[in-house]
Order: sequence, then structure tokens, then C-alpha cells
Amino acid sequence: MAQAQGSNAKIIIQKETTFKTKPSNPSAELVYFKSETLRSSRNLITSETIRGSRDGVKPTLGNVDVAGDIVMELHPYTGIFWYGALGSVTTTGTEAPYTHTFKVGSSLPSFFIEKGFTDLGAYNQYLGCKVNSLRLNIVPEGFQEMTATFIGAKETLDTTSFDSTPTDNGFNPYNGFLIATVEEGGTALGYATAIDSLTINNNLDGNSYVIGGQGERRYIPEGIVAVTGTLRILFESNDFYQKALNSTESSLKIVYKLGTGDGTAGNEYLEIYIPELIYQPQAPTISGRGGILVELPFQAYYENSTEATSIQVTLKNTQATIP
Repeated sequence: MAQAQGSNAKIIIQKETTFKTKPSNPSAELVYFKSETLRSSRNLITSETIRGSRDGVKPTLGNVDVAGDIVMELHPYTGIFWYGALGSVTTTGTEAPYTHTFKVGSSLPSFFIEKGFTDLGAYNQYLGCKVNSLRLNIVPEGFQEMTATFIGAKETLDTTSFDSTPTDNGFNPYNGFLIATVEEGGTALGYATAIDSLTINNNLDGNSYVIGGQGERRYIPEGIVAVTGTLRILFESNDFYQKALNSTESSLKIVYKLGTGDGTAGNEYLEIYIPELIYQPQAPTISGRGGILVELPFQAYYENSTEATSIQVTLKNTQATIP
């Protein structure tokens, strides 16, 4: 028997109609990914029974913990993950290109995810998966790494794929050179070096295990969303540090464009907009003889912005519906 190869593995994803229930009609999307850690695990619980011998008693299995990451390179057809992280999407357009606007919703969708080890004919299927966090590293060079962290409810094993012909939206990743603009407080910022760990954290409650539930999570309730990150800029003045000291409200907007950015094939557009945030005061330090950077952790919120959300993501592409 041959060893499974990572290069032959395949991940597909589809929104569930009912939580923790395999969809009845396959219409999955193919996921382009770098690596993943999504799996089911169960603790072995050791008995403390004394029986007149130093030999141990047979242990028992603990609760089912489905959790892990899918690591990707940001590209124009990651809308299903933005929807999973935020919970609300509005699509406009009667034909391609379409505009999808994602905002923080009152609840989150759940997904069916399948990992296919195709060279073995082994398919691990995960049900009731919700996005606990979505993290993006925005850098001036190279691919932009995005990590979706899931918490799920159940695992099943199969010898055939749930959907052998998933939708393949293609793969044309963004990179640092395709960042059209970074705006801070509504003004173009020409000396940002990175936005580290821009994170949407849904603070899911993964502890809803019940008696008679076969060790599976009955629900995965959403918590209060937290949008955080760190803006790194060249130290050209104390203006940003003073803004942080004063708790002055600001905003961030990052725009990626392929081609013209009109949303047609090869010209896709992605905008990440945080309309209200404040910076954590953190004075610059001198680490050596080189140029000095300012690192400004920030936290977003919603108070009175017209967008009525702590983060808004706008995606223009040829995809008619998400998910």
C-alpha cells in the first residue's frame, strides 16, 4: 500500500442547510490551500480505579473535538471564507461582474468540509464547521497568507467523495505588488510596511457538550466579534503615536486589484474596510542602527459609522452567488 501524498490531497467546502447535517445536494467549492490542521481528536480518559494491581484499567474516550486551520494564499474567490467569518453577504449585479459586500451578521453559517486523500480513496468529512477566526497578513512582497480557523461538531469517514465535481473558481492569487492603496483615516498612507495579523475573531463557544450527545457538540454559539491587527509604518513623525495616546478614532482601508479591478475575469477587486478603530499606544523603540518602525496594535468597533459594522469586505468577481 502506497503512502498518501499531500500534493494529491483535495479539500472541498459547502454551506450546510441544517447545522451538523450533510447537505442533500452536492454543490461544493474546491479550496486552494497551502496546509491544514483540521481534524477530529478525542482524549483518552484514565481510570483511577484501584484493583489490587499496578496494571492500569482500560481507558475511555472523551468528547469529540473537531478543530483546526486551513491556510491559503489570498485570491479573488475566497468569498465563502469571508462569509463564514462575518455571517452576512449582499450580492448585487444581474450578470458578471458581481459585487459581494460582507458585514458582521447576527449569526454565522456552518459548513461541511471534506478532506480527500485521493490516492488512497479515503475521505474525512467534517460537519457543523464554523469559522472561529480569519487571519490575514498584509505584506508588501509576495503572497498574502490567510488562515481560517474552524471549530466543528462531527467527523465521518467515506470511501467516495461527497462531490466528485466541485466548483473550481480558479486560482490567481493577490500579492504585495497588487495592493492598490492603503488608506488611514481616509488618506493614502505611503509608508506602511505591513498590517500584521488582521484578525476577525468570533469567539465561538465550543463547550456545548450534553449528556447523551455521543461526545459531539450540540451547538457552537457565536460570541462578540473582535477585529484586531497591528499597523507597521516607517517612523517619520510622532503623529500616529500621538493619535494613539489621544484615543483618536481612525480607519483603515486596504484595496487589492487585478488588472482594472472592475470585477471581470482577471480584473477582480477586494476591499477591506475598517471604518472605526483606535490604536493602542506603543512608543517606537530603537533596535539597532537601521531604520526605525512604529508598531501600532489596533482594535475595531462599531459605534456610528454609516457602514454599521466593525469591518466591511467588498469583493468584485464573476461568482454569481456566495456561498
